[in-house]
Amino acid sequence: MSTKKYNIRTAGQANIPVLGLGTWQSTGHDCVDVVSKALQMGYEHIDTAQAYGNEKEVGQGIKQSGVARDKFFLTTKIFPDDMKFEPEKLQEAAKRSLKDLDVDYVDLLLLHWPDDRVDLAKTIPALCELQKQGLTRHIGVSNFNIANIIEAEKYADVPIVINQVEFHPFIKQHTLQTFLNNHHILLEAYSPLARGDVFDNEVIKQIADKHNVTPAQISLAWILSDKNRVAIPKTANPDHLQGNLDAMKVTLSADELAQIGKLARSDGRKIEHPDYSPEWDD
Repeated sequence: MSTKKYNIRTAGQANIPVLGLGTWQSTGHDCVDVVSKALQMGYEHIDTAQAYGNEKEVGQGIKQSGVARDKFFLTTKIFPDDMKFEPEKLQEAAKRSLKDLDVDYVDLLLLHWPDDRVDLAKTIPALCELQKQGLTRHIGVSNFNIANIIEAEKYADVPIVINQVEFHPFIKQHTLQTFLNNHHILLEAYSPLARGDVFDNEVIKQIADKHNVTPAQISLAWILSDKNRVAIPKTANPDHLQGNLDAMKVTLSADELAQIGKLARSDGRKIEHPDYSPEWDD
């Protein structure tokens, strides 16, 4: 394993490597191999979810890598199907994830989407209890808007350290980002390459050419230029792993950061979100 240590973002007591491997749509042997290779080459952050249907493969990749469990940061997410946000079902779901991943704990356990069928007054204390029991080191949420987080914080007696949301140069998230900063919650960017659209944008391409890097690396460098963000680019292609890591070496000028920052627009979402999505803040 590489001796390189990532830059770390801190929220609450959580020290989170700034760049991880996302595993959405990664399946079968490809998932096993990419997780194993990522850990062997020095990745220190792996993200998965029950809804991805690949926790067993991620666990197999971890085992295949030979990397000790305490050498990397592992996140999974509980999906709100089958009323899993009811306290007893939440605990059962968390234990099932640990079994599938073949680990004793995760570093971060997230509620994958808000679920208005179950009051957060029930769900959040149960999520906090999972941390106290040692099933997870830290807790967080995903796809929550500001109103969701305000409600969640009313019932949390341990820090909510992450809100994992769609984030890339084309999406407006300024209102949410400002709120998270003020509440000492990190924004974790999924789909940081905008489903590949960064490769077709002329502004990003020109900046990439100037730095002799790829548009993907420019998008990641832009996201990680803010100390309140982390990113989890997904890839099923082991050849892309090093390129994503190398994005952390790219330093953009203030002018370049500003140029990319102007690309955001109100209709910039690239992920088709479900009907139960909250009302977004931007």
